[in-house]
Amino acid sequence: MAKGKIMTQEELHFLGIKVVYKDMIDNGYEVLNVRKETDVNPQILATKDGKRYFVVVRTTAYPEMGILVPHIAADVLKHGTKHNAICLFASVGIANANGETEEEMAHPVVDGEYYINYKGLQAFPKYS
Repeated sequence: MAKGKIMTQEELHFLGIKVVYKDMIDNGYEVLNVRKETDVNPQILATKDGKRYFVVVRTTAYPEMGILVPHIAADVLKHGTKHNAICLFASVGIANANGETEEEMAHPVVDGEYYINYKGLQAFPKYS
């Protein structure tokens, strides 16, 4: 059975940012700024090969994956265009690795062990 304090949405969000940050560093990005606030977009500003990147990170608990809603995407794209930045999206799902049931896996705990579902940086989704 899973034990411990269940992570808040802010704690989940910050863990997701840390996952994306490490992936970006491992893939040659220079991260210039990270904002962990849930109401600030984008969360990560980086450069690579002379190009600027704005990265929006969305994290949620198992079995879901973080989603980018259209009005946030539109705002970040507008800001990115103004600053000649490529806008990317990182969707992260986190499960409690010690959960024995679906319900327990859906509640990651602070300082616990996790299964991370992250498929890398993605282009912003297209909305019609």
